[in-house]
Amino acid sequence: MIETSTPTTNSLQNDMVQNTATAEDLGEEEQSFYDSIKKNLNTIVRTPGKDVIARILKYSKSV
Repeated sequence: MIETSTPTTNSLQNDMVQNTATAEDLGEEEQSFYDSIKKNLNTIVRTPGKDVIARILKYSKSV
């Protein structure tokens, strides 16, 4: 029989994601990735694009 295994990583597991995960739970690569996109994510949250607003208005008029 063939035996396989998955290497252990610092990635978050599904049950950890469902709980309140903190920055300390992230591996070094994951933290670096998050830091690189954090500014853009915050911008999206604060100021949605015109296309997003247009789609929301179109949907609200159709309901």
